[in-house]
Amino acid sequence: MKHLILILFLFVCQKGYSQTGLLPLDAENNVFYSDSGKPNKSKSEIFKQAQNWISKTFGNYENAVTFEDPQLGKLILTSYAPVSGIAYEYVRFDLTIECKEEQYNVRIDKLDGISTTHSPSRLGAKDNNAIMEKEVAVKTEQSKKKRAEAEAALRNTKADIESINNAMYKLMSDLKLSLTQPAE
Repeated sequence: MKHLILILFLFVCQKGYSQTGLLPLDAENNVFYSDSGKPNKSKSEIFKQAQNWISKTFGNYENAVTFEDPQLGKLILTSYAPVSGIAYEYVRFDLTIECKEEQYNVRIDKLDGISTTHSPSRLGAKDNNAIMEKEVAVKTEQSKKKRAEAEAALRNTKADIESINNAMYKLMSDLKLSLTQPAE
């Protein structure tokens, strides 16, 4: 009976939860982060400051950038960010910066959790669903020992996702600060 209720609960809540999970998801249930800003600068100034930010943040510009077009005002890079989680040590991601006159857009997507103990794992709706499943397990578990184990697993999973979110939001925040400050 307990398993039937769990399955029914997961089925009913999955649709709504996947839209409001801890990792931001796009329409295809892929993790993404986005931001935009309107610095009072030309497209070429924004592009140059974005290039400088990439060099300062990721070290080797040539290794990080996978696409660069000054005419389009577009930069795409693939890099890693350290995360202080239990499941992953790093997150690999693509970061796209589109520069326009007095405006920029940034998008971080294609996130893979990287660990020394297992193969890279694409982050997505499954990670949000794992939290929901663990929350249900905590609420429905009768055994004190198993409930404590479920609570620990839930805390660890939430901490992993929080560390990923913090790393990605920090990148976007640092980029925003760099692009909105006066040119050096």
